[in-house]
Amino acid sequence: MNKKFLGLIAVLIVAIGVLAFNNYSKKEGLIKNGVITTAVIDKISTNKIDNEFSPTVENIHVKYTYIIDLKGYTKTEEISRHEHDLYFTKTGKVGDSVNITYDSEKPTNSRMEKINKK
Repeated sequence: MNKKFLGLIAVLIVAIGVLAFNNYSKKEGLIKNGVITTAVIDKISTNKIDNEFSPTVENIHVKYTYIIDLKGYTKTEEISRHEHDLYFTKTGKVGDSVNITYDSEKPTNSRMEKINKK
């Protein structure tokens, strides 16, 4: 193997490691410092990926805003269509409230809470 190929593989492994660590640390922050509050839905959109080589994938993008210590935070979260009922009792719409958990030490880190634990 040539050195460029090995270098590319090394960079790829490092990048995957950094992404995995970032994801892990965000989840840990929510577990250790998580506070539940209410957010308001600003926008709901869907994207549908349909091609001949794989099954159709449809995702829901929920943009919500929440206020912590008089400062507003906005986040967009993606959920798959088949998980819809875990987050909503009926189809969500702009202006609806959702429960979220945010990291009290880093309020930009948040996630929507599931209403049904399946």
